[in-house]
Amino acid sequence: MAEDWSLQPGDIPWGNRLGLEMVSFGDGLSSLHVGWREELAEEDETLATGVLTSLIDQACGVAVMSRLGRRLAISTLNLKVDHLRSAKARCSATAWAHCYGATEHQAFVRTEVWDTDPTHLIATAQGVFSINRAADL
Repeated sequence: MAEDWSLQPGDIPWGNRLGLEMVSFGDGLSSLHVGWREELAEEDETLATGVLTSLIDQACGVAVMSRLGRRLAISTLNLKVDHLRSAKARCSATAWAHCYGATEHQAFVRTEVWDTDPTHLIATAQGVFSINRAADL
């Protein structure tokens, strides 16, 4: 991947508001993390499903860009999220995304999300993303 290529979740205003953090990215893979905060939680003190979906969506976008090796304008065409269980109370979450295929105009991504144990998933997702154009950043 080019040395000057970079994307931080904070580059996207919603990612910045959620406090998403980049754990790793490269070769079609990405991992993002969101910490637990009261304003991101449900009444039972677990991360809200909307927060988890945003984490998944942005991890997918970074995985697509890391596969293609450049910043792109990407649109979510279809994102199916299966919530397997609630996150543990007051726990952060990590998403791992894999862009396993891409054509000229579409990319295909799988994602897994966990809180304390990557073998005990909170959610899984599969998505299709539109590859629009190189970002002018």
